[in-house]
Amino acid sequence: MESRAAATVPQAGSCSTNGATSASPNATTAWSKTSTGLPIAVTLCIDRRRAPPALSHFSVYCPALEPETEVEAAPRVISADSDLVLFRIPNEPMGIVSPRYNDYFVYRMNPQQPKLDLIPNPHDRLSPELFADQEIAILSCDDDKYIVAALKITLRDHTFKLHLYRSTTHGGKRGGSWTSQLVSVEEPLREKVIPIPESVENQMFHMTTKAGSIFGEASSSATCSLRPKVRDMPLPLPAKGNWTKIRNCCPYCCRDITVNQRRDTIKYIEMEITPPSKLISTPSRPVPVPDSYYEWARPRQRSPPRSTCTLLPGSWRATTWSMPIPVASWSDWHRDCFVRSANLNLPVDDPKHSKLLHKLMASSDCNEPEARELTCPWDVCASFPTLSIADDEVVVYLLSKGMRTGSREVMVAVDVRTRAIRGVAKLDTKRHVDFTRCCLAIGIPKHLKTKTGTKASLEQAKEHIVEGGMGSKSLATKIRV
Repeated sequence: MESRAAATVPQAGSCSTNGATSASPNATTAWSKTSTGLPIAVTLCIDRRRAPPALSHFSVYCPALEPETEVEAAPRVISADSDLVLFRIPNEPMGIVSPRYNDYFVYRMNPQQPKLDLIPNPHDRLSPELFADQEIAILSCDDDKYIVAALKITLRDHTFKLHLYRSTTHGGKRGGSWTSQLVSVEEPLREKVIPIPESVENQMFHMTTKAGSIFGEASSSATCSLRPKVRDMPLPLPAKGNWTKIRNCCPYCCRDITVNQRRDTIKYIEMEITPPSKLISTPSRPVPVPDSYYEWARPRQRSPPRSTCTLLPGSWRATTWSMPIPVASWSDWHRDCFVRSANLNLPVDDPKHSKLLHKLMASSDCNEPEARELTCPWDVCASFPTLSIADDEVVVYLLSKGMRTGSREVMVAVDVRTRAIRGVAKLDTKRHVDFTRCCLAIGIPKHLKTKTGTKASLEQAKEHIVEGGMGSKSLATKIRV
């Protein structure tokens, strides 16, 4: 029984970037205090009955957060690495518009006792410099250490400002402070291999849209050195369908890059997307010739011809690339897989996935959607790819939605290597209200046991919450294990 349950736990998964506000602790609950001294509990919610692409999420309880917090004020997952997750929580109303008024926490999924660290806010309230979420990443190191890093562009060519927070000081003491230093690109390559078109208004050398961690054969202690260097390693040449989109659209719409769990390979995907469209046509009607003068002088009003709406199916094609670590040369990019949406195989092992896809496509049609047959799985909007970090697979999660107003968003898992749809999962409408990037890949499921934590650790979490002043009401709810 134990082995069967353990086998159902995936090695990697995906996590919603929008957290929830709740008060139901379980064995994954970790606790700490906010910068204002309020108790806070963070719980990882993974539905073991639903495999990816079903999204896990973090549930946060704090007296300062309302149970039904709006999406803009909800806890926000920023970055993840190994068993670590970095997120921020607004600590006052201004936190919605400025990260200065947020608390930053690091959650560690320890099977015996999950941990939650409050780290200093990197933003000086007197300084104009701010970090966007996509400019910050967390990096797991040896001996349960970690580093939080942010890379900011400067006005000097090929020069950046690197901000670092280390979980331990050089003397081994826990808790540190933010440091910053200027770093330069060693050998700029972009203009040599991928010149930016002159028609593009934004000619900046660099814009940070995703930060992550890359390890080589050296140990993490060596990689997290005191003298970090910045290397310029351009992505593969853009696909022809995206030439006009260079620097002119959101980079998350059609691209993603990640490092696998073994940390020996960089994985990259690029999509060429043709969105669905509606063609509305009105048939022409000949004007009849009147038979009498009276019909000509006083013509009868005729109803206008009825317009028809036809759906022009959308489509996409995706190419995946890989590069070995340590990174050596731009020429080491290797083209792995290519897939077209029209060539995908529908899931046959679980009919509910096909049924959900059919329902999604039906919501896209203008004429008798119930009568349509599921011939092509992509008469829907699909975008914002998220690559799985699992070592031996090339799986991408795609945000998909029907064309009809109000249609529900779903996450679709596509195995690019086998050209098959692995699964479909609905999204929580309370946490996902816009068609935008909503998840990131995590490796935490790998660190979960059949029953995460122990009964003793759960009791400790409950006692801490009560002692911290969260009240007994939160403990009256059902404990999820």
